[in-house]
Amino acid sequence: MNAASERLGAALDRVRSYDRPLLIIAAALFALGILFSMAASPAATARIRIEEAFYFAGRQAAYAAVGVMVMLGAAALDPRQVRRMATILAAIMLPLCALAALFGPEIKGAQRWFDFGVFSLQPSEILKPALIVVWAWMLGESMKQRQFPGRLVSLGLFALAAAALLAQPDVGQTALLALCLAPLLALSGIALRWMLGAGVLASVSAWAIYRFYPHARERVDTWLNPEGDGAYQVNRALDAIAAGGVFGRGPGEGIIKRSLPDAHADFVFAVASEEFGLLASLGLIALFGALAFRGLSRASRLNEPFEQLAAAGLITLLVLQASIHIAVNLSLLPAKGMTLPFISFGGSSMIGSALALGFCLSLLRNRPGAYLFAGRGT
Repeated sequence: MNAASERLGAALDRVRSYDRPLLIIAAALFALGILFSMAASPAATARIRIEEAFYFAGRQAAYAAVGVMVMLGAAALDPRQVRRMATILAAIMLPLCALAALFGPEIKGAQRWFDFGVFSLQPSEILKPALIVVWAWMLGESMKQRQFPGRLVSLGLFALAAAALLAQPDVGQTALLALCLAPLLALSGIALRWMLGAGVLASVSAWAIYRFYPHARERVDTWLNPEGDGAYQVNRALDAIAAGGVFGRGPGEGIIKRSLPDAHADFVFAVASEEFGLLASLGLIALFGALAFRGLSRASRLNEPFEQLAAAGLITLLVLQASIHIAVNLSLLPAKGMTLPFISFGGSSMIGSALALGFCLSLLRNRPGAYLFAGRGT
């Protein structure tokens, strides 16, 4: 009885050590994911002739339940276990990304998934948070030991991931990883000349992708000249956002969503805007803004370089991905199948996002000696 009470007390102490604002933000995102999925599900099921109107909403609720368990499980790890878990996941998911490009089913011209019948797996969604933690580990060690080749290892891992992703092809996820790695390299103290060189290499790579990837070139050209049939989805998304006005048409009252492909996934922000209006859209953006502010402000006070870099990188991943999704819906970026973390339909996306936030909760919780100054962790 005493042992059980001690374990319960230890568990409660651990929960109390988690950052409360981040937990509140997480709860809000999980809840909004289910709510917006309920709004998008009837239109999506009607388009693909599924009789159950709330099929996607029900599955999204199940994914959210799994996501909560993944998040809390990751949050229960200590920083050393976070490193270990991320390394194992990266070692598994990186080869799976390459195998998906070779043997995965082709969907809309890409091979990014494994279909197991009951569920499908997109390895890149799990790879992203795992790879960021491994990068942070390598770069943190290079900050402590000048001779340690942490930056070289990180760049090598990125090159392997980029090769696997571009083979699928998945240009968007490759760009997202590059945008996450760049600030980590800068924070680790990389020389300015290397950052400038990386910028030149990124520009050359962008040109090469435009030149040799017809699918990417078509999307960029459509974005620059949004008059043809190729811009149908984005134009419909803009119409839905405009139709929502300030307060929205009301839950379930959206009309344009019925003609919007991927309303439950890549364009869920447009569906939410049509039904719940500008105020709800701004609220969702503010929620990700609060995630960025709270996460990065706490990460900046951490004492350990690895923990600081990992937490900052994971928050950057979630917020950047959300920003890209919203920018595509607003036609500020070329169309890209980028999910909105916690909101868009998809099991792999939900688990990857939950894993990233769970790792953050672990790294940012109040622990003795974790923060630079006593009392600054709150």
